[in-house]
Amino acid sequence: MIARLALLWLLGVAQAGAGEVVSVTVERFDQRYVVEIDARFNATTERLRELLTDFPHLSRINDSIQRSEILEINSPQHHCVRTEAKVCVAMLCKTIVQVQDVSVLPDGNLLATIRATRSDFSYGVARWDFWKEVSTTRMRFRSEIEPAFWVPPLIGPWLIRRALHDEALKSVANLERLAEVVSP
Repeated sequence: MIARLALLWLLGVAQAGAGEVVSVTVERFDQRYVVEIDARFNATTERLRELLTDFPHLSRINDSIQRSEILEINSPQHHCVRTEAKVCVAMLCKTIVQVQDVSVLPDGNLLATIRATRSDFSYGVARWDFWKEVSTTRMRFRSEIEPAFWVPPLIGPWLIRRALHDEALKSVANLERLAEVVSP
């Protein structure tokens, strides 16, 4: 979820169905990439959390995810999840594996931490924070990842930022669409 989450995806303000992307930023600090998304949804926090923790079906949120599965259930609120995503920028594609410990925190927000020894990232953490606004739910997502694979020095960082940006926009739009389809 992180990279795919990481995947994500972004620059500027874009519409996501009936919801909206307030802002998206992708920055690079040394070897790490930080993605921040601020979005509003016409769905409840519970519905958004339900979709984001439907681990076997994460490809509905982002079709770059080719496979997602629960490896361990440590408690009803703590799972170890493996995802395999194929990310392409221009003509370059890479399959990325992530194994993450994902927790629903006591306040209902989500936290994911990469298990580096089983992932294509040497570091990764992501957090989804939700809160109710007057007629919408606000979600702030922040992910910080460090690829464990070689990144070509000149064009590589640009390609990664672009892929993260594009995947983020796609994920937010799909999350809004899915939330509306079956949201009460």
